[in-house]
Amino acid sequence: MSHSWGYSGAAAVLFLGIVASRFIAPASSTLPPQVKVGAIFTEDEKNGPNELAFKYAINKINKDKTLLPYTSLVYDIQYVPRDDSFHASKKACQLVQYGVYAIFGPSDPLLGSHIHSVCDALDIPHLEARLDVESDVREFSINLHPTQHLLNAAFQDVMTFLNWTRIAIIYEKEYGLLKLRELVKSPQNNGLEIFLRQSNPDSYQDVLKEVKDKEIRNIVIDTKPGNLQLFLKGILKLQMNDYKYHYLFTTFDMETFDLEDFKYNFVNMTAFRIVDTEDISVKEILRSMSKSQFNRDLRLLNSTFIQVELKGLSGPIEFKEGRRIKFKLDLLKLKQPALVKVGEWQPVTGVNITDRAAFFDSGTMNFTLVVTTILETPYVMMHTTNNYTGNNRFYGFCIDILDRISQEVGFDYLLDLVPDRKYGARDPSTGLWNGMVLQLMQHKADLAVGSMTINYARESVIDFTKPFMNLGISILFKVPKSQQAKLFSFMNPLATQIWLYVLSAYILVSITMFVVARFSPCEWQNPHPCEIDNALVKNQFSLANSFWFTIGTLMQQGSDLNPKATSTRIVGGIWWFFTLIIISSYTANLAAFLTVERMITPIENAEDLAGQTEISYGTLESGSTMTFFRDSMIETYKKMWRFMENRKPSVFVPTYEEGIQKVLDGNYAFLMESTMLDYIVQRNCNLTQIGAPLDSKGYGIATPKGSPWRDRISLAILELQEKGEIQMLYDKWWKKSGDICHRNVKGKESKASSLGVDNIGGVFVVLLCGLTFAVIIAIFEFCYNSKKNASNDKRSASVPHQSLCSEMKGEFCFALKCGGSRQRPALRRKCSKCMSGVSYVPATLDVPPHPPLPPVRSIPRNTTENPSKIF
Repeated sequence: MSHSWGYSGAAAVLFLGIVASRFIAPASSTLPPQVKVGAIFTEDEKNGPNELAFKYAINKINKDKTLLPYTSLVYDIQYVPRDDSFHASKKACQLVQYGVYAIFGPSDPLLGSHIHSVCDALDIPHLEARLDVESDVREFSINLHPTQHLLNAAFQDVMTFLNWTRIAIIYEKEYGLLKLRELVKSPQNNGLEIFLRQSNPDSYQDVLKEVKDKEIRNIVIDTKPGNLQLFLKGILKLQMNDYKYHYLFTTFDMETFDLEDFKYNFVNMTAFRIVDTEDISVKEILRSMSKSQFNRDLRLLNSTFIQVELKGLSGPIEFKEGRRIKFKLDLLKLKQPALVKVGEWQPVTGVNITDRAAFFDSGTMNFTLVVTTILETPYVMMHTTNNYTGNNRFYGFCIDILDRISQEVGFDYLLDLVPDRKYGARDPSTGLWNGMVLQLMQHKADLAVGSMTINYARESVIDFTKPFMNLGISILFKVPKSQQAKLFSFMNPLATQIWLYVLSAYILVSITMFVVARFSPCEWQNPHPCEIDNALVKNQFSLANSFWFTIGTLMQQGSDLNPKATSTRIVGGIWWFFTLIIISSYTANLAAFLTVERMITPIENAEDLAGQTEISYGTLESGSTMTFFRDSMIETYKKMWRFMENRKPSVFVPTYEEGIQKVLDGNYAFLMESTMLDYIVQRNCNLTQIGAPLDSKGYGIATPKGSPWRDRISLAILELQEKGEIQMLYDKWWKKSGDICHRNVKGKESKASSLGVDNIGGVFVVLLCGLTFAVIIAIFEFCYNSKKNASNDKRSASVPHQSLCSEMKGEFCFALKCGGSRQRPALRRKCSKCMSGVSYVPATLDVPPHPPLPPVRSIPRNTTENPSKIF
């Protein structure tokens, strides 16, 4: 039997006070000299704290004459065996025959429900202070015990605050499961893994060992207060008394137990209490009870604590349908050297933690955590010389973060490399994990630090802190070679197809102009308007002139040909508009093509990778990127995974270094995390990022499931981020190193580069080709004219004959002379036929009186009066 005041006894003090002040006192003038009150206790409570407290309450009320000046309370106490509802019902009937006004007790939940049935049937008030798992309305019962669904809400709030994801619930009696059923079925616990086990003093160790083997670290304990000390001994025997375990007790009596063996191992023990022992009114009642005559035989009376489940006289009290719905619970946490109050819980406000550091008191703890890591530049690197030992062997971005977190949280750490050099992924066929994830699952390490991505698969078996860096999957590819400037680069602004379309349009418009001009009568004109009788008319748009007009306007130069008919003007206007758009577009695009260095990139994004098979691509083996593609439901990524999975030889690489080297070797794209890619690209000008990141995720510090360190480290990470320390560390390792690659990238404000021969040399080639072509045509024309003249000269024997070369020589010499005769050799020869003996021809003969006329035709006599019919 516990040597402290019982829960029922404290309830008696309050309940009898309530009955006396609210129901009996107002009618005290009509009451008999004696009012009988019955009480039922179990045999193991005989002369115990509960009974003595009940007697004290009766005596206290009788002494207070302001309540019952003419009446005194008389009690009748009956004892029944525990778990014997039949005898309890008989004792209740005896009390009714005795003529009691009300019945108090018992505190046993099962017996209490039977006594309540009797009182309810006989309309006798029933005063209770017991756990009640039933939900029906109480008409003749007042129960001071807090209603169970509110207690479950209190436990739920604490579990949510502690961020529990995997727990074990150990209960002793069958009704223990009934009272916690709301906790198990709570919608807030959808993602909570719950392990339920019923136990008793004989099986405590077996159940605890099973929980330990399942690597469950968070345990809810619902046992009898009298057996709790045995349960604590089982914890000690199995060495489950260190900081990794957290115990939440449903009893309100934790202050009454000896926790000396747990105080200095930093084991986490949390419980509620309903009586604030520091309250002045509570202390006064405790002192009064300890001095009472009923307590003289209680040799080991503890006047500091009450083994109760309610606050008693000092707490807020409110009843609804006979149940107490307003109360305040104090949240207790085991610290050195005792249980201390670290928060409160109330039905309206929920849990309020006033001492968050109590769950991790960095000032009093001295832990050395085992930290597993993996080498990855620049996150974790290792000195190669023998001058460094222990943690000093490692350095890098993540090591700097870990060092600052350890100072903030308050722990030492021991760094070691993961044996298989893997981050951790689940084998789909066997379901087994590897890498750092496995180390945490087997509790061979307390933390995993490195470039470890937070994802769903890992989060299901381990815990992660808040991310200290955000990133995504990107594509690393070799920088493509610059496109070599071609001789005809000035043709690039328009595609080959467009150039062909322009040529086709040029031919089509020229022919259309020729046909329309020949068809339209307005384009036929008399070459000599003064000669009225002249029957010949001409058309300026011959086939050659039509092509000349079109090319002249296309080159923005115009010509001496001007359309006169409406139809030909429409053709000309439309062609001018066409040339305006084409030339403007060409000019606008020419600057970009001639001044910007272009690169040929075979792939631009993930879709390009998925749509080809020429370039191989892969990821880091057993990494989060591989898991992303393997588990993705997006069709593009599923296609990429099938390619990577079936590619022979394997496209997966064990380290980032090998993946980068494969990219440098060419014809390979490496899918990696953007932060690592950014680091590599800034140090190697031959590498570049292709496209935007494929997803968004973060790096976090990993812990075993339910680790108490996760929340504390998360807070430290958030604090470092708000102070900007993580950003400064990022700049230190990414941007301030001496091996940064200096790329020849022009800024937005920089001037355009000068154009060289490689850019516009083709224009000169076109010019030379044009000049050469013109000379060839001129020679062809000369040859043609000479042949024609030779045919005419054969008819006249008086004209001397010359060879073609002689004529060409003479014409060339004439062209080079700056003075001398102004008569061309061909003209001299021609004039000698008609003017014998004349050796000089005036200069006026050098130029014909009229330029060559275009094709002419005579006007038919029968159509002279109707020019519109001229064709």
